[in-house]
Amino acid sequence: MTTQHSDNLILRSKFLKWLLVGMAASFILVYVFSSSLFVRPLYRAEAVIFVPLTLFSQQFDQQGIGFASDAEIDGHIQMLQSSRLLDSLAENHDLADIYGIDRHTAGGDHRLHQKIRSRVDIEKTRYNSVSVRVADPDPARAAAMANDIVRLGDVIKEDLLLENRLAAYAFARDLYQQKLQDVELLEEQMALMNRMTDSSRPADGQFFAYREHLSFESLVLELSKLRSIYETIRKSLDVPLPKSYVVSAATEPFQPVWPPRLILAAAAAVVFAVLFFAIEIVRRDVPKA
Repeated sequence: MTTQHSDNLILRSKFLKWLLVGMAASFILVYVFSSSLFVRPLYRAEAVIFVPLTLFSQQFDQQGIGFASDAEIDGHIQMLQSSRLLDSLAENHDLADIYGIDRHTAGGDHRLHQKIRSRVDIEKTRYNSVSVRVADPDPARAAAMANDIVRLGDVIKEDLLLENRLAAYAFARDLYQQKLQDVELLEEQMALMNRMTDSSRPADGQFFAYREHLSFESLVLELSKLRSIYETIRKSLDVPLPKSYVVSAATEPFQPVWPPRLILAAAAAVVFAVLFFAIEIVRRDVPKA
């Protein structure tokens, strides 16, 4: 009885010994092989922005400090994720050469866009700001790309909305000029009526003159409103769209985010322990010959 108990203690001590040795070896091996000597690490840089109001009138009412609504934030994120921005980003940082992708081959642009998207993460935070994160083996390039995405988003928004702003300006100008012509025409008619003598003036001329006077006042009032709208839009064209509020510009990171060496090494040790226990259970259940 004593001998059997002693044997069990020896077996348990050997089991624990090999278990600990194996877990330690697994941890060390994975930790070493996941280092920069064997795996190219990725560094992540992040820029945080608030999207401004787009409408000049709303910016003016809020003294230039308005923040965008949820719909405008979502639209801005779509611009940051657009293929147009990806093309500009690739050109500015020579990403096709860095990633080894020939854009002139079939599907080259698509592969390049997919590669960039795999390194870029853009999302709205719970504080209604927008986080722009870029992962890259070069920490300096990761920060430069994140900040460039923020800048390119403002440039693309300005370009996209400029056509609509010009269309609104042309529409307001045409309405104002048409109303101005109506006022000038009625003014000429009233002047002609005033130059008529009493004998040449029709019997109901006084009534017509009174009615035209009311029409003239109404047209002048409409003209004043249209001119105010036209001048506001014209002056707004001289003012660039508000740029993103950069809360935190991307800086060069110093610690890699991939691979997660400690997590992988710990997972390897746990997996070894589970397999070691499983093998031991199977070995004990197998009847000895």
